[in-house]
Amino acid sequence: MIERKKMGELKRIWNKLILAFCGLVFVFSSVDVRCQQSDTVVYADDFVIASLVVADPGNILYSRVGHLGIHMECPDHNLDYVFSYESEDVRHKVPAFLAGKLRMGMFAIPTAEYLEQYRREGRGVREYRLNLPIDVKRELWRVLDNHMLEGANLPYDYITYGCAHSALMMIKEALDTIPIEYGPWPERFLAETRRELTAHYMAESSPWSWCFLNLITNGSIDYECPVEDKLIMPGDLVEVLQQAQVGGRQMLGSDATVLLAGDFRLKGSWFTPLLVSLLVLLLTLLCCWRGWRWMDYVLLTVQTLLGIVTVYLVCFSKLCCTEWSWLIVPFNPLPLLAWHWRRHWALPYAVILVLWIAFVLLWPHTLTDGAYIVLTATLILNYISIFISNKKRKALIK
Repeated sequence: MIERKKMGELKRIWNKLILAFCGLVFVFSSVDVRCQQSDTVVYADDFVIASLVVADPGNILYSRVGHLGIHMECPDHNLDYVFSYESEDVRHKVPAFLAGKLRMGMFAIPTAEYLEQYRREGRGVREYRLNLPIDVKRELWRVLDNHMLEGANLPYDYITYGCAHSALMMIKEALDTIPIEYGPWPERFLAETRRELTAHYMAESSPWSWCFLNLITNGSIDYECPVEDKLIMPGDLVEVLQQAQVGGRQMLGSDATVLLAGDFRLKGSWFTPLLVSLLVLLLTLLCCWRGWRWMDYVLLTVQTLLGIVTVYLVCFSKLCCTEWSWLIVPFNPLPLLAWHWRRHWALPYAVILVLWIAFVLLWPHTLTDGAYIVLTATLILNYISIFISNKKRKALIK
């Protein structure tokens, strides 16, 4: 039943896209012009209106930083759409998401329908007018339309095809050889990586989402890249484009128009990953003091499960930003495979984990969630306890 509803919804959206495309063909072939000189058609600046629409953050992981689309209007022909990169629903395809097999693509959604989905969630939507020449706006519509007709043919990549970065790429494609004259870049874009910029948005407001994002993303998100490629957050793109110019005019309006007032509030919780890891550390201290060894197997289970996910992402998944993960050092399945000989390798492995903590705390551009650091410290404590108990056992035998 659910799949049938989905197919019906997709078919309905596709029919609207075909109608939109037919309308665009009519717009760009129209001779109903505002001003005509000889054989040259000159369109008024407001013949096509282009804007960035920014939606407030939501509680689902992939909506935590909000969303951004490009709003295109042609009042003369009653065309009004929001172009947005959309993916298959992650909640129903988690294995496909982790494998990097989820698909995404550009969609043209009627503006009323686009706003309705945010109205149901209570999320606000704001609009910022793009001050582009009319020829560039018409070209932008053509560019967006071409990408929309390609369908959902792209792998899910929230970095390369994230809402903010993809919007900037579409605008640059429409500008062609016309340069964007950026204002002074905020210092954080010059000094920080994409991971560190993301942390500003998620670490405090959504600690569980940030913890999960740290588990599944490493690799290229940690590397230095062109400053434009760091514009992956909707708020960052708005901030930068408001200081940029095209052809001597301010590129993005400074005032926002509220399309949808929202009363949504992010759901915070005192029960954070860091608190959980600290409780596990305290429980491990108690077990070590009392000589209870059952905690060895609890920690081994946690370490193995996190290790399986990490190894799968690094070695097998095609998901973006999983080329490498520093978490593979403390969290991997090797301790399970060599558990029978744990008394021999417990201390050397504990030393390696101490060096790992020093590395992630001191090395530039390396940012790991505090919960994983505390959990690694717990593993160190436990492996040292295993080594000490083994020394005592040998002393009793002698």
